Amino acid sequence: MKKSTILFIFFLCFSSTVGSQSLVVQYVYSKRIMKDSAKITSQNTFLNIKENTSTFFSEAPYLADSIIASDQKLGRKVNFKALPGDLLSCYIKKDISSTKIIYYSDEFDEHEYKYEENPDFKWEIAKKENKEILGFKVYAASTNYAGRKYYAYFTTELPIQDGPYKFCGLPGLILEIFDEKNDHHFLATGISKENKISIDDYITKRKYIETSKEKFIEMRKNHAEAPLKRMFEMMNSNQIYEKKDANGTIIDIRKVLGETQRKMIEEYKKENKIEL
Repeated sequence: MKKSTILFIFFLCFSSTVGSQSLVVQYVYSKRIMKDSAKITSQNTFLNIKENTSTFFSEAPYLADSIIASDQKLGRKVNFKALPGDLLSCYIKKDISSTKIIYYSDEFDEHEYKYEENPDFKWEIAKKENKEILGFKVYAASTNYAGRKYYAYFTTELPIQDGPYKFCGLPGLILEIFDEKNDHHFLATGISKENKISIDDYITKRKYIETSKEKFIEMRKNHAEAPLKRMFEMMNSNQIYEKKDANGTIIDIRKVLGETQRKMIEEYKKENKIEL
């Protein structure tokens, strides 16, 4: 039996259960947006843990709603292009006891989807604690998931088998995790027992279409290959192919849509998604 496997069993046996533990963990999520770029963009994300369930989400929806509410109150026109975007475009609910997750996606304009998954993280655990994060001694671990190798640091001082995004299954809370290229990096920056922010109502109000992960991946692939397919269908259905701009110049809608779609396809090819 591997030493890492023995350590894993040891931690499981001598760590207490989640019980009624309720925590809010704030992580800074840093992402290399494009594959060929050195630019890193960061965003605050939150993991709300309550008993045996958790919800993971970013601050983007709250910031956007706050800006919209403020503009509407002041009678200003909302600049939707200036609203903060969600780097992950999803919310994730976990059943910590079973590692079952529900993935809620907001990345498509026309419909919103959700799917269930039971990710099988085969963790390899190092022999000793390596450093401290937020004052907690942490142990190193590694795994492979969705085309990437990840390195994680978890603490048995918080014996909750959870972490940011979909990551879970270690015998302690994951406080840091990143892939080997450091394209995607989650680092805990604060832990609180006060739940001042929740996404549950936001999720409940949306009409998510249930699908499977396999079908979702296929939809994402099709969208990346023809992102304006729906607009072309509407144009052909209405048989409107030209329009005049503010100066009276005739615009070829087919040409404009074609050029826009080609640019979008190239952008999608460069996009550095967390799951390959």
